[in-house]
Amino acid sequence: MMRRTLLVLLLLPLALLAACKTSLFEGIDEEQANRIVAVLSRHGIEGFKDRNADKTWNVSVDESHAVAATELAGAYALPRGAHANLGELFSRQGLIASPEEDHVRYVYGLTQEMAETLEKIDGVLDARVHIVDPPRDPLMGPAPQPSASVMLRYSSDAGLEQMRSKIRSLVAGAVEGLTPERVYVTFVPVMPVVTADEACRQTGVCPHSAPAPRATVTRVLIALTLMALLLSVAVWIWDSGIRTFPRIRIPGITFYRRRARGDGKSSQAPGMSADTTASSTSEGGQ
Repeated sequence: MMRRTLLVLLLLPLALLAACKTSLFEGIDEEQANRIVAVLSRHGIEGFKDRNADKTWNVSVDESHAVAATELAGAYALPRGAHANLGELFSRQGLIASPEEDHVRYVYGLTQEMAETLEKIDGVLDARVHIVDPPRDPLMGPAPQPSASVMLRYSSDAGLEQMRSKIRSLVAGAVEGLTPERVYVTFVPVMPVVTADEACRQTGVCPHSAPAPRATVTRVLIALTLMALLLSVAVWIWDSGIRTFPRIRIPGITFYRRRARGDGKSSQAPGMSADTTASSTSEGGQ
């Protein structure tokens, strides 16, 4: 029972410390979790990764940084959605599909794979690709030429607009019959996000000078942990029956240690010899 009490005293501050975290995202893959933690770290926010039993990851932050972390994740379009690929799309079909269904599935797979490819470019936060590729029917005459529209959200300091021609050629090369002239690219710049803490460090103007709530809570929990540790040590000493302490010598004064109960020896008063103690005991007996 005593051991359980000591264990609870030691683990209670740690449990309170963990309760100060706020879950930001749950059930994401490791790549997305690493990207989120890296973005938060660049803005001075510490992110914590926790692995689940199903090999997915959770990302949490201190409660005081929850609002800023949520804004940063939204600005950077994190976590990014999963893109389907052609192999997965065609492996899911059950019964025999019609040529029209296969064509629609093929075009959709192209848009997903092209969006994933564009998101690999440095500075691209989010990519959307729409491809118009009418089915070709020899009986209906020549089919209209295909076209594509691309929307890119990117960091304003990345300078992606200089890559317009390369992006158009990249998309056109993935679709049969598509020319770069029929690829329309729209760039949406995203201004860098500045949190309140960053603005305080950059300008020196802070809305308040009080200590951060997290720092205050951490100090309190550290103090509680130390108190629990000292209390557990004291309880262990008392439960073990230890009643003896080493002799302390100070010039001119001698303190004799007190014996444990039941050892058959009495304590000596300061400045009294063993003979004097024995004589006093004999006279008292008479």
